[in-house]
Amino acid sequence: MKLVILIPAYNEEKNIEKTIQSVPRKIMGVDEVKILVVNDGSSDDTVNCAANAGADRIVSHKQNNGVGAAFMTGIRNAIMMNAYIVVTLDADSQFNPNQIPELIIPILNHQADVVIGSRFHPNTPKNIPRIKLIGNKIFSKLVSMVVGQKFTDTQSGLRAYSKESLLNISVANEFTYTQEVLIDLKFKGMHIVEVPVNVTYDDKRKSRVVKSIFNYTTRALSIIIRTLIYHRPIFSFGILGAIFCGGGIFAKLLNISNILHINSSLSTGFIILGAVSLMMGMFASVVFKRQAFAEKDLRQYLDSSIIFKSDRGL
Repeated sequence: MKLVILIPAYNEEKNIEKTIQSVPRKIMGVDEVKILVVNDGSSDDTVNCAANAGADRIVSHKQNNGVGAAFMTGIRNAIMMNAYIVVTLDADSQFNPNQIPELIIPILNHQADVVIGSRFHPNTPKNIPRIKLIGNKIFSKLVSMVVGQKFTDTQSGLRAYSKESLLNISVANEFTYTQEVLIDLKFKGMHIVEVPVNVTYDDKRKSRVVKSIFNYTTRALSIIIRTLIYHRPIFSFGILGAIFCGGGIFAKLLNISNILHINSSLSTGFIILGAVSLMMGMFASVVFKRQAFAEKDLRQYLDSSIIFKSDRGL
């Protein structure tokens, strides 16, 4: 049983060695632990530092593509390494790698497909920037509402994924993956749980992802909305259609009652837009369902290919 520690890294020459060397190489229930570093176009000495620290495999992007792209590159490589469990670990040394054994227990016991290391369960960590705390609470509640399960930390970079969940991950956005992968896997029927973890914040360190609060918020919201539309197109377009139809019908009622005169063409246009939105939802549902079947066939083929290679000792 192989555990792969996936570390996405961008300009982390100051922290990557400490992070890698802190990873426990012997864990009960695991036969071997491998460290996979995805260098996301770093311009410093991240690659050499990772190699000197003992990384088993280093994959590099030619340019900085974003943590979402680095994550998916890592997932693909971990699958080809025949990983049974993958743990994602930030390269900045904020998380404690010694808690990895606790993180993977629910997967080893077949109690979960994905385990989130929650920084906010049960208590709020010390020295966390206030804006980051507020943002995390807002997005955690939003994602919880979308998927129908309560989460306390949807931005955590310390997570564990089972082999089945690895073969089901489909992250399309290169900017970030944290919210998208949870929504994606939850809608695919994966069982997700949280376990408490410790985190140490460096007041002087600037976030590699959240360079602008406004930019991060708008992009993260767009990712959540797109993921929801992909998995629940009829529901998403249905809400939009209901708003348009309701507005158009309400406007016509105001006209009929002589309460307020509204252009008849405008109200009719809203009703037509509502009907079109509903039709788009139905059409999108068929298209996305066909794509989901194609992805499932590809995963089954990939899984069988890995098993075949493993049986041959490759």
